[in-house]
Amino acid sequence: MSSERRTWTGRVNRRLRCCICGGDTTDAEDYVLLELTAFPGQASQWLGAHAEHLNGVLAAGIEVEIRKM
Repeated sequence: MSSERRTWTGRVNRRLRCCICGGDTTDAEDYVLLELTAFPGQASQWLGAHAEHLNGVLAAGIEVEIRKM
């Protein structure tokens, strides 16, 4: 989301709710968009999440880090 225009510009047409807590992500600074794919095939699923919540369920040693650009 552009902080100047407040318009989501990601790979999907709008921000998705957090797949961990179910909460709104509209103003979340730590929003992440995940794409899951299945092999073989072309099936995919998009998930949105708060990075903090995602880090809470990932395996030890794996974490999402947010860097503002």
